[in-house]
Amino acid sequence: MRRDARPHPRLATLHRWLGVGLGLWFALVGLTGALLVWRDDVDALLNPVWFHARSTGPTLDADQVAEMARLRHALGRVERIRPPAEPGAVYRLQLRAAPSRVEAGRLEAFIEPASGDLLGVRSLEGLSLAPAHAMRVLYEFHRNILLGEPGSNFVGIAGFLLMGSAITGAVLAWPRQWRRLARWRALFAVSWRANVTRVLFDLHRAGGSLIALVLLLTTATGATLVYLNYVRDVVGRVSRVEPIPVLPFRPAKEDEEPLTLAQLSARVMAAFPGQRIAEIRLPDRGLTGVLFQLRGTGDVHALGDTIAWLHPVSGEVLAERSGRTRSAGESFMHWLLPLHVGSAFGTPGLVLMCAAGIAPLLLVGSGLWVWWRKQPGERLARERAASRTSASAKRPAQGDRSTATGRQKS
Repeated sequence: MRRDARPHPRLATLHRWLGVGLGLWFALVGLTGALLVWRDDVDALLNPVWFHARSTGPTLDADQVAEMARLRHALGRVERIRPPAEPGAVYRLQLRAAPSRVEAGRLEAFIEPASGDLLGVRSLEGLSLAPAHAMRVLYEFHRNILLGEPGSNFVGIAGFLLMGSAITGAVLAWPRQWRRLARWRALFAVSWRANVTRVLFDLHRAGGSLIALVLLLTTATGATLVYLNYVRDVVGRVSRVEPIPVLPFRPAKEDEEPLTLAQLSARVMAAFPGQRIAEIRLPDRGLTGVLFQLRGTGDVHALGDTIAWLHPVSGEVLAERSGRTRSAGESFMHWLLPLHVGSAFGTPGLVLMCAAGIAPLLLVGSGLWVWWRKQPGERLARERAASRTSASAKRPAQGDRSTATGRQKS
């Protein structure tokens, strides 16, 4: 074998054609993922009027904001309330639109925390490239390429193929003499004084090697999230994985009044000290308790790692999902999304996942350039190899004819 011959020709061919065939998809899903890492920040940048409070004063409680949304602004039935997470933030409400509104289905409303003024409303049903809906379009494209369930299956399969591309690339780049430090240095070296094709090849190899583990993590968790129900069933065979509880509760008696959200909030804060309420989900048709999502220091989920359901009349904690109640299987399922988006490792993790989202564009671009530039040389090499094979096949035949002719003369 020639010194420059590749040790894994079939893997090289697979790696090449995965990039050629699905390179555009790899780049698009990576770029959308890189933006979605900072989803709320980009959304606020696109719609600054909605996300920033302009009035000052005491903050209204959740009951008051929900009542204003229903009566004063005639938005509809409130389903979720996200209180301001920091000074200058606003209330974000998710509602079921009132019949009197032009918009149908689910809405998201942004309300001033001090005055209760309505800053803006957007539909959560329609798709458009307007600033109000741009991030949702990106999310749906990243999740199912805007095709619903069939699109999700395509995204899942493409995710496994992207993982295969990362694995084959890592195997091809792995130094043959991996115990020698010089080989590892050469792996990340870039010949800046060489021609463009050589520089891009070095960048492709070095960049892919640097980001390979992060790419493997994000593609593996992403593909897993697409088939979450199947993964839950498999994990459930090893460790208990309980579904989200549906908790019927007795209706209030004539002499009983449901507790206010302020009272329920006080109960949940007493049960889980040191945490803040990130989101409140109100019960629908009396099927569940009031859900509180709580965020504490070091939590890996954006809205927190603790979920509690409270009885709307008694205020007792009906069920809980937290670090102290999750089984090993539930903890595994709980970590999939934070690992995928990078929030499991704080800001450095978000930056790494953003880099992993940009990497496919750079790797695909450099790889396609190198492949395109090497096509003439590879074609010439194939022609020369075919010529040598043809010539070597003809020589024995000519020798046989000469021998036969000599025998006839003798």
